[in-house]
Amino acid sequence: MQFSTDILKWYSVNQRTLPWRTHNSPYHVLVSEFMLQQTQVPRVMEKFKEFMEKFPTLQDLAKASKAEVIEAWSGLGYNRRALLLHTFAQDVRDKYNGIIPRSKEQLQELPGMGPYTAGAILSFAYNLPEPAIDVNVRRIYLRLFQGKDQGLPMSKKEEAELYQLAKQTIPERKSAEFHGALMDFGSLVCTRNAPSCSSCPLQKDCAFFPLYKSNKEKALFVMEKRKEPGINENGKQIPNRIFRGRIVEFVRNNQGREISIADLGKTIKKDYRNKEEDWLLTLCKKLQDDGLLEYVIDEQKIILSLPK
Repeated sequence: MQFSTDILKWYSVNQRTLPWRTHNSPYHVLVSEFMLQQTQVPRVMEKFKEFMEKFPTLQDLAKASKAEVIEAWSGLGYNRRALLLHTFAQDVRDKYNGIIPRSKEQLQELPGMGPYTAGAILSFAYNLPEPAIDVNVRRIYLRLFQGKDQGLPMSKKEEAELYQLAKQTIPERKSAEFHGALMDFGSLVCTRNAPSCSSCPLQKDCAFFPLYKSNKEKALFVMEKRKEPGINENGKQIPNRIFRGRIVEFVRNNQGREISIADLGKTIKKDYRNKEEDWLLTLCKKLQDDGLLEYVIDEQKIILSLPK
């Protein structure tokens, strides 16, 4: 297919140098994909090498404690991913003798493994012709072949059609290279808010280009930001997940330390007031329920620690 040829030609000149591509073993791909979920590439590049030095193999990760994995995840956010990755490694060790499966069905039975991550492991690590469709890849296909921007959630029928289309475009024995090209093209050229349509090498065959050229504002889909549960801090609404992250970071640096509830509140929220104590303790309770920390309250003192 000409699309595949053109994007691989572009990739041969423009591909990014990323640390997980220098040794794309199944384990390296696994760790990078968990890290890249909801975290920008530059930040992952900083943390990936450090994490791999601490846990160089899947077996090393599987035998580590939860606390060690959560500590190593510092700076990446969305800390539940660390626990899912840890559990995934333990399950693969116990069920598959430490070998990450080559089967989509087996992969998707494991923790934290949706269709995209399973596809990424099969395509990048095993070079199998399995689509790995994230938001960037979906955007490329919708624009190029259907002339529409990424929009509202797709129906199951539309998702199945997109999957089949993507599968047909994967060049034989070049799945890893092709998916790398798609990822880089979506990040560097066919971007969400400011696509480089005028210099795009796929322009002549792209159904989206005429629409974008005639009316950029109308062609681009502007996704409304989802309102997250949160609380006001210094006049600005801040999502609870940010405060959750601050609590976990505090515990990383103050393992087992006793602190007053009020002082913990002041540590994680700049304008904390005592009447927000219930909110603070609810965050701690949910973090404990998620397995990210343990805590004990004695009167107005709280002792927090990472799980064992």
